[in-house]
Order: sequence, then C-alpha cells, then structure tokens
Amino acid sequence: MNKPKDLKEVHFDNPRLTAVGVEALTLEELRAGASPGALAGPQRVDFFHVLLVERGEGQHMVDFIEHELKPGTVLFVRPGQVQQWQPASPVEGTLILMANTALMPSIHGPEMRLLSLPLWSAVAQPEPEVFAVVSSDFRRLKSDIGRFKGNDLEVALIQHELLSMLLRLAPAMQSSRTAKGSGREAEVHALFAQALEAGYAGRQSVLAYANRLGFSESTVSRACVAMTGRTAKQLIDERVALEAKRLLVHSEATAAQIGHWLGFTEATNFVKFFRRTAGMTPLDFRARMTAQG
Repeated sequence: MNKPKDLKEVHFDNPRLTAVGVEALTLEELRAGASPGALAGPQRVDFFHVLLVERGEGQHMVDFIEHELKPGTVLFVRPGQVQQWQPASPVEGTLILMANTALMPSIHGPEMRLLSLPLWSAVAQPEPEVFAVVSSDFRRLKSDIGRFKGNDLEVALIQHELLSMLLRLAPAMQSSRTAKGSGREAEVHALFAQALEAGYAGRQSVLAYANRLGFSESTVSRACVAMTGRTAKQLIDERVALEAKRLLVHSEATAAQIGHWLGFTEATNFVKFFRRTAGMTPLDFRARMTAQG
C-alpha cells in the first residue's frame, strides 16, 4: 500500500545550491520569497532547519507540540518531522536549511558522533555568549553562500563552516535527558536511528535492525539505553506511533489504511498498539486533535 499523500511534502529545492546542500536566509526573506499559501498548513520536511530567533515572540509547531519562540531561542527541525509556520508571526531571525548531503563528508567521522543530531531538542536557549557567536557564524556562512559559484573548494569551506556552527550549538541542543554513553554506544545508536527512520513502516524487530547493521541485539539495546534512556524496542514503538499520529491528523486516510501502511496486517492489532502507546484509540486521537485545531 502506498503511503497516504495528503500531507504537504517539502524538499530542499535551490538549484544553485544543490551541490553544497545548504541555504541561509532570514525569516523576512523566507516569507517574501514563498509562493502564496506555501507556509500555510502543516508540512513534512526532508531537510534540517536551524532557526535562530532574534526578535519577537511566537510559536512554532513540531510534531503536535507548540514550542515557544523568543529572542535567543534556537529551533531545530529534523527530516521527516511535521512542522507548521505562523506566517503572520512577529518572530524574526535567521534560518539555516540543510540537506542530509551537507553533512556527508563527516557522516562517519567523530564530528557526527559528537553532534548526535538524533538527540537534539526541538528548542533550546543557549547562553547569550554562545548565541552571539553562532549568529556571527551564520552571517559568515550566509555571506559565503551568497558568493557560491559551485567549485569544490567553496563546497568544502561552506560545509566545514556549517559543521563548526553546529558543533558550537551541540551542548545546548542535546536533550537534557540524554545519558552520556561511550563513543562506541553513540555510534551504534546513531546508525540504529538512521536505520529506524528508513524502515519504521515495516515494524521490524530489534533483531532485524541489529542483523542489518552487523551488531548483536544486546549491543543495539545497550546503546539505545545509554544514549536515550529507552530500549530499542521502545524507540521503534515510539517512531511507529508518531507516524500514525502524523497521518491521523494530517491526512484523510482511514485508521485501517494507516495501520496497513505501517505494517499491521489486522486493523484490530493497530488499534491495540495505538491505544497502548497513545492511551486512546486512533479515531479518538484524530477527533481530539481536530477539535483542538
């Protein structure tokens, strides 16, 4: 069964910057350049957003949670999440958009382990000194992107500037609930998180993921507990439940269709799973969220 398509999908789309995979702009520029209605309604993105709020106060919805924005706040949205802009919001700031390819040179290096992007919070309030330095990093990055002509040296420079900025933000953005696992555990968890994002719809077992990654099931489970405080099985269930919630609220698909796409052969099994993870039936969740909207 094909995935329900009602939810607006947004992709990194700037032909001039495809080679580097990074775009830097202000919220004012984002609003001015967007086509009518482009920022209205929920959207699923396939690239990272890092927003530095400089002026004004408002909200930004990420996966059913309204996050408060104020000067000094950093907002982080990762690929696959569902977000919703507030086009009339008084919030102003600077925005980095980055495709997965922007981090490819370092994807297997120690920098990515230290970043631990899967563990970043949606919002954080770094120390003012850190926010100021990151804002300076942003201005340099934006300037270099503006001059980008497409050669490999410029690609390397921009991607290294981006990585430097993210590493500076990492201590503030990593969730406070994150345990400090070893470097090996961080690496295993990062690989598992990547595999889970690609394969959650099949409701695979922990053992299946472990076999694919070349680790034992116990190694994967220990890494997940060390880095998140939750078992690999819990993380799988959470990811499947989150996708179910997204599709229940942001698509017209029936609960049975959603359950089928997520790997449940019987609608009753999907309802039992959803009730266990969300505390209510799929239809009750959809009705509650629709009423709140």
